[in-house]
Amino acid sequence: MIKFNYLLFISAALLCGVQGGWAQAQHDDAKMAERCIRALTDVMVHDITSPPVAGRDYVYSLIAFYEAARAADTTYKTFAGLLTDLQPLPRPVPCVQYDWLVAGATAFYKTGYAFAFSKDLFQRSWDTIAAELRRRAFSPEVYDRSVVFGEQVSGHILKWSRGDNYLRTRGMQRYTVSKTPGAWQQTGPDYMEALEPHWDQMRPMTMAKAHQFVIPEPAAFGSAKFVEEYKDVYETTLKMTAEQTDIAKFWDCNPFATQTVGHLMYSVKKISPGGHWVEITGLAIRQKNLMLVPALYTYGMVSVAIFDAILGAWDEKYRSNYIRPITAIQQTIAPTWQPVLQTPPFPEYPSGHSVISMASATVLTGLYGDDFHYVDSVEKPYGLPERPFRSFFEAANEAAISRLYGGIHFREAIDNGKDLGKTIGSNVLERLKGAGPGGL
Repeated sequence: MIKFNYLLFISAALLCGVQGGWAQAQHDDAKMAERCIRALTDVMVHDITSPPVAGRDYVYSLIAFYEAARAADTTYKTFAGLLTDLQPLPRPVPCVQYDWLVAGATAFYKTGYAFAFSKDLFQRSWDTIAAELRRRAFSPEVYDRSVVFGEQVSGHILKWSRGDNYLRTRGMQRYTVSKTPGAWQQTGPDYMEALEPHWDQMRPMTMAKAHQFVIPEPAAFGSAKFVEEYKDVYETTLKMTAEQTDIAKFWDCNPFATQTVGHLMYSVKKISPGGHWVEITGLAIRQKNLMLVPALYTYGMVSVAIFDAILGAWDEKYRSNYIRPITAIQQTIAPTWQPVLQTPPFPEYPSGHSVISMASATVLTGLYGDDFHYVDSVEKPYGLPERPFRSFFEAANEAAISRLYGGIHFREAIDNGKDLGKTIGSNVLERLKGAGPGGL
């Protein structure tokens, strides 16, 4: 769990006067940070941002927030040198007063704005937040100085982001669907093109390479194990309970879901899997009543885990290029069978949500322990009821099995996906523990 060395913190504050340290920290507000993050989530939902791109938007924006506000608590250290290619960041002027919430929020906004597609929507949210930040009990000079520092940090983070190969992947060759039996095929109702087939070229945050952690290959197409796998999905969906259906829908998190009415097709706005876990992180922070820097440290850690989890999952997805249950079942058992959930547009193995959820849960459990009861209300804005959980791992396991209930993943992809996620999450904890108070 996170622990605070108050004596060390107060001593450091006194070196420059309390206005720059401990007293300043009392004004930092994690709830305002949560509002900033919600503004970014809202614009990503609005823009139907894919899970990989959403993970990228979160990680750079949240690291910028943390690095610009981190000086409010000297027990927390920089991620520079711990994350791949992240060089030392700009430093605030010693013994000069800053509003660290303003500095952090500015860095977050400037970074998120660079990534947002609907910039006008994000700007409107920021204008409201910025007006409230200006009314805080600090002089205009302190506010302006804090904004400038936040902009400096954002500039550094954005420069770092440009080296992650994202722009190069935008210009890579379009994906060609394989005709090999057992390979992934586009699925209805939209038959969308393969999503982010070159994401394995992205720079990792904590892994040495996208394929650092290896999981077993999926069952060979046509083997007895493969038949067992697709029959398991088919039979599960035939005898679904109301609770299982609720679980499938709660964890759907498919930004590409559509609904057809007559001859018209509508997008169904949903949060991404990574976005769901960022919101769970906010719930945990609120429940722990954390101050700004511990909260941002947690957000930063989870966002790194989400980014690397997606990278590891996508690397394997396009390596194995595995068939989806809907294709296998319609070809072998029931030509008109439909899953509970709409199948997303990329290969099946492993279950991305299983990897992301277990990686996030591993980090959160490492920070706050396994006995953490909370109520997940993340999906309420999307018309779904709350669900209570006794631990982050319980939630991650439910998120994983939801893919079987939804009919979009084989059990093998779920189980091995969880293993991959736990390994990636543990790697994030190990790599970044040096930035936390007392090294976690």
